[in-house]
Amino acid sequence: MGYRLRLTRIRSAWLLTFGAALSAVIMAAAPASAHYVYQGGWTYRTDYDCTANRSEISHGRYGEGYSRSDVAAWEKSLIAQCTFPSYRPGGYIATRVHLYKWNSSKGKWTHCYTSDWYYNTKNRHKIDLRVTYKNGGKGYCGKGYYGTLAEGYVNNGGWHGGAIWSGYHYLPIP
Repeated sequence: MGYRLRLTRIRSAWLLTFGAALSAVIMAAAPASAHYVYQGGWTYRTDYDCTANRSEISHGRYGEGYSRSDVAAWEKSLIAQCTFPSYRPGGYIATRVHLYKWNSSKGKWTHCYTSDWYYNTKNRHKIDLRVTYKNGGKGYCGKGYYGTLAEGYVNNGGWHGGAIWSGYHYLPIP
């Protein structure tokens, strides 16, 4: 009987701990409560050449809103593919962002803004682009849900990469 009571207490403690941890993860992952929303992953991958991109949308520190793209070049190491930074000369890594706003009356995403292409200027393996939409300026289409589509490419005998969607976030830009 003592053994069964002890086992029940262990199970109860484990369930409480697991439940609290799961609740914390769910609340932290909820787009409405997040300061920013992003997705990242491989947009190109072979045995020797890989391109990773991360797309982000945020309401920013002061509510101005921004889109971000982080593009990185990777290559095969002695151990595994896509594990070693691949430094590329100036002009060999490129990115740009597209800003979209959800149009609920039409039930689709409406294009608001596309940045110019941004390239690395020095020998690098990664570049970051951040476009801020301050004071209702470029790209701003009014209050609502926004998402970033970030394109990222690496030139290694041809342009390799693609686009990745950030997810969506409400931007109450003043």
